[in-house]
Amino acid sequence: MAQRKLIVDCDPGVDDVLALLLALNTPSCSVALVSLCFGNIGVATSVRNVVATFQVLESERQYRSLHKLPLLPYHLHNSADDSSTWPTVALGSTFPVSARRTVGAEFFHGADGLGGVHESAPQFSPSETCILPFYDPKTLSADQAITREQVIRDAKGYIPTCRPSWREILRILREEPENTVTIVAIAPLSNLARAALEDPPTFSRVKEVVCMGGNVSVPGNMTPFAEFNFYADVDAAAIVLATTSRNPGSTLPPSAIAAATCFRGPGEDDDAKYGPVKLYLFPLDITTRHRLRKQWFVKCCAGWLDKTPGIANSRHPGESPLATWMTVWLGGAFRRMEDLVLFEGGSRHAAADQADGVGGAYIEVHDPLTMYFAIASEKERAELFNVSENMDLRMETTGQWSWGMCVLDRRGIAKRDSHEPRPARDDAGWLDVTKGNRVNLVVEGPGSHAFGMKLLERVLGDLEGL
Repeated sequence: MAQRKLIVDCDPGVDDVLALLLALNTPSCSVALVSLCFGNIGVATSVRNVVATFQVLESERQYRSLHKLPLLPYHLHNSADDSSTWPTVALGSTFPVSARRTVGAEFFHGADGLGGVHESAPQFSPSETCILPFYDPKTLSADQAITREQVIRDAKGYIPTCRPSWREILRILREEPENTVTIVAIAPLSNLARAALEDPPTFSRVKEVVCMGGNVSVPGNMTPFAEFNFYADVDAAAIVLATTSRNPGSTLPPSAIAAATCFRGPGEDDDAKYGPVKLYLFPLDITTRHRLRKQWFVKCCAGWLDKTPGIANSRHPGESPLATWMTVWLGGAFRRMEDLVLFEGGSRHAAADQADGVGGAYIEVHDPLTMYFAIASEKERAELFNVSENMDLRMETTGQWSWGMCVLDRRGIAKRDSHEPRPARDDAGWLDVTKGNRVNLVVEGPGSHAFGMKLLERVLGDLEGL
């Protein structure tokens, strides 16, 4: 069976890297592109985290081969010497599509996005010159251009490009059969919005967009009303949500309308050959209910950090590079979350402890949960997730205090077909069946423990029985 193609659009902080490792270690999927966006950290900084991820995976391959330990699925399906299976990595948006506000999340993820791992564990970190292949050589000095070529030759596991990532998204959607590529969007939606605005028919060739963002019935994590990814680029979020509509212009933000004159749905243009995009949304309502507990991670890592590999008379301590590296930056994330618990007060976290059946440090696994849905089979989706389909979810893009808020019509009034009477005062088209967005809202998942253990087993492998 052919592997499903994934495009991963991310801003590699802690949970983004976990999500990327999950995707890379899923045998049924192939990551075609890692598209980088501003968000948790700047794009230039995030490059180093992605390159480090591939370097650590290569070190893990060598470690497991030397000690005759089972290789990860990533190693089995991505040859160290065959670049035809490697994903492309591309830099994307460094600022929002409207450039009206910029934000960052260094307060949680650290200045480098991984809690200072490049300083505390430099043995796992690439040189800062790793970013040079992502720049047009015409913009570099002669010495930088020479170094750039050397970095490209030495790259293992990924293919760098200097093309903007939204153009790489469109290239892949053109080259692959229609309705076969899944985009996993776990960053601000700037790259997807730019791709959708630049070439709507090509963007509509996507099989589905699986997106982490927004909040519906719970408070935001940036403001009382807004979640980080949507808050970081509200216009991009509104544009991407509008791709789900039969009439995108009915929900486009005012600031984007002028730039979106070509962004027309099939109902608006007889010559249009494309239809609405299928989008699954993972808001905070579901992602904050899925946590990775420190004690689960420590238990899972214990074997990889302490077990002596199966070589006769070997005295090697058996420390997996991957487990060692993850322990550094996840350990920092667990500590920062403990500080946050003290700052916020205990009621929400006490409820989390009760739900999980255990206490102690944890992180919320927003992006890995979203990724798991994207890589799951149809059977797993049906068994583990509940989805509210075709919800008219819209973005607030102009409010002083409600910037980034997700809005649903809670009046309980059914939408009307064109031949049915509608209330006179419905200027925003909330009751018109031809208008509004059609978002598939994920409302239930597998739960913290079940998902946390699946995540760790997929990323690290299972040592039981060795």
